Amino acid sequence: MKLDLNAEKRNTYKNSELSILRKKGYIPAVLYGPGMEAVPISIIKAKFVEAYKQAYQEVTFYDLHIGTRKYHTILKDFQVHPVNREFLHLDFVVVPRKSHIEIDIPIHFIGEAVGVKVGGVLDVIQRSVKVIALAEKIPEDIKVDINHLGVGDSVHVRDLPEGNWQYKDMPDNTIVVIHARKGENVAHTTGSVVNTNPEI
Repeated sequence: MKLDLNAEKRNTYKNSELSILRKKGYIPAVLYGPGMEAVPISIIKAKFVEAYKQAYQEVTFYDLHIGTRKYHTILKDFQVHPVNREFLHLDFVVVPRKSHIEIDIPIHFIGEAVGVKVGGVLDVIQRSVKVIALAEKIPEDIKVDINHLGVGDSVHVRDLPEGNWQYKDMPDNTIVVIHARKGENVAHTTGSVVNTNPEI
């Protein structure tokens, strides 16, 4: 997903100045990347929150418009207030389209495991996986079909679908497993570790 945001350069640095900026409806932020100095900026809070809600649980690139310049970026980090959970600060990093980047990709589970249908419990260990890929080839998510998972079955990083990216997590890392419910006898369904890569 790609979203556009307008930003302005700022010359406020002190905590008191940043507090005033936030009260005016802006979020302090910083823009940085390879071959450039960090640029302090500010973004209208309402506009960013609207965009962030659209991008929830998806890999999202933000095209930041600052004056006449446009920067292709990702949201690298952010700070939120511990009580009201409002955004306090944002970090954007410029991503050249032809460069390789390392990024966490959300996992999208498809279907309902047969093991759950007979009383088992779906235990999600990882909801995202780290990959390295060309910025223009990064998937929005990794889709994992769990329909055929029986009680005792699991999916590991090595079982995830292949694409124009390389997984950085350990191959033996467990993504999801179906457990028998404690204190109950759950019928064991057939199957073992499921490989989500279709055979050609």
